[in-house]
Amino acid sequence: MITSTSLFLQYGLRASRTVLGSGWNRLPFFRWISALSAISSENAVSLFPTVAARDPEAGWKVLVQGDIYTSGHVGLTKRLLLRFLQRLLRASDEMIQGEIFQQRIGRFLARDERGKTISVRIGNEVFPVPDKSGPTGHFSGMVRVPDQVFEAGPEPGVEPLRGKVEVEFPAGDGRKVAGEVFLLNPEGISVISDIDDTVKHSYVACRRTLLQKTFLKEFEVIEGMADVYRRWASHGAAFHYVSSSPWHLYQHLANFLALANFPDGSYHLRSFRLRDHFFRRFLMLRRAGKGTVISSLLRMFPRRQFVLVGDSGESDPEIYGAIARRFPEQVRKIYIRDLGGPKSTAKRYARAFRQLPTESWQLFRNTEDLSELPIDNLLAK
Repeated sequence: MITSTSLFLQYGLRASRTVLGSGWNRLPFFRWISALSAISSENAVSLFPTVAARDPEAGWKVLVQGDIYTSGHVGLTKRLLLRFLQRLLRASDEMIQGEIFQQRIGRFLARDERGKTISVRIGNEVFPVPDKSGPTGHFSGMVRVPDQVFEAGPEPGVEPLRGKVEVEFPAGDGRKVAGEVFLLNPEGISVISDIDDTVKHSYVACRRTLLQKTFLKEFEVIEGMADVYRRWASHGAAFHYVSSSPWHLYQHLANFLALANFPDGSYHLRSFRLRDHFFRRFLMLRRAGKGTVISSLLRMFPRRQFVLVGDSGESDPEIYGAIARRFPEQVRKIYIRDLGGPKSTAKRYARAFRQLPTESWQLFRNTEDLSELPIDNLLAK
């Protein structure tokens, strides 16, 4: 039955955006309407660690990211895809039934919940996320909040401070789901780090090995990288982990980095839909969108200085080089872990880093090759 209330909820908000403009969700009544999150009790919701930038005109700009899905019955299509993946992995039935595989494949097999509205509570106020969840169940949007919502903003030279974002569930749903937000100063040092073959061994050059490392084996840390990153963090650097790995693996990657004692930071992974891409597409599209995500971070913090860390296994040199040419005042250093092999040639690096000063990029094989990041010098410039 279609009621006047349901018609208003369906079409009234759409009209309000047109009539009231981008500031419509700051009005208490429309913010209350937006807080009617379309999340059922069977839906699982996650919030990912993210960042907030101070807006000179309107308090804080908070990037809200998360995931909505429903676990349960695995249909015929996904069962067929599981068999396809098993052949790609050359895995035995025992491996497929093993704990590691079952844990890591779980989110891929869940039902993605698209078209869900989501609101979050920050302090004592509720803010709607502008966009609904997409085809993969992932949602992302910028929320503007007043200064006083967070208990304290970051002090100059001291960061990152942390705030909390909570999902605002419908009335009667007593669940508590919270995510961490890093409050960053307009100026400072941020390290953007890749994950695969930069901080953990993945062997992306071999597709089957990459899949096996992803789904069948314990993650393996690259020796010494956590020590380097902790040293940089002790100088005040904030960290952003930007990877082509799917959001489906977020919890496993976050647990791994935490156990390996890497600094906390925001995560920026890739959307992925199992039925569209199968697992060949998982391999082919790993580089998609990475440059866009990094560019968005640089635009979000136009006065911060950035250090980019990646590897030669995929397209990090080309992506980082293009970003450094586009944002020459912000990218202060590029570090590339040289994996060797036919892709590691002087010609490739010369092309990737063309027009950049020689001292702006550096190759390394082992962490001993990394010179200490001159945080103090960068902050003084």
